[in-house]
Amino acid sequence: MGLADAWFALLRTAVAAGARDRVLTLPTAAGPVRLRVASLTFGGGSLLRPGRVRDLRVEATDVEWSGLTVPRAQVHVATVDVRLSGALEPAGVTVSGTLPTPLVQALLDRSATTPVLVAIRDGVPVLRWSRVPRAAALEVRPEVDEDGLVLRAVALRIRRRRWRLPARLPPLPGSGMPVPGGFRLEDVEPVADGVAVRLFRA
Repeated sequence: MGLADAWFALLRTAVAAGARDRVLTLPTAAGPVRLRVASLTFGGGSLLRPGRVRDLRVEATDVEWSGLTVPRAQVHVATVDVRLSGALEPAGVTVSGTLPTPLVQALLDRSATTPVLVAIRDGVPVLRWSRVPRAAALEVRPEVDEDGLVLRAVALRIRRRRWRLPARLPPLPGSGMPVPGGFRLEDVEPVADGVAVRLFRA
């Protein structure tokens, strides 16, 4: 079972057990996913018998996976077809949430070839080399490409001076952060306390 499919098994468990506001854990091929179901609503139908469920929405908190924790995530599913076999076939799935700065740092530590420190300054992500943290800083812009979430350098800061870099530089080496299987990264935006992301699966 992939990480994407784990969400729907968890939803079924939540509905069947009345598990709202309970902590649930599900083993998957990508490692166990642990979360607390804060709310779950849908516009008719049932996840426990054959038929179609529309406009399913779930909010989860304290989502833990692979040693990382996302404080809050929202899932919206346009439709879920429940088959006679009990299989769930979701369509139009959007997952959104904010990756706090410490989590972005942890992801960079896993993927970057050069150790860097990340911070958000005035809504702009800034990278510094961990070996010389008081030296030059690099302003970066998170973007979406075939590698998932990547970072592109846009300006160089040295003390109080700032130099804009040439447009369309290639992404920083090693900055590609993969997306859970089955999803594509649709949007990414820096916010005060991290990076807001939105994933989609047709």
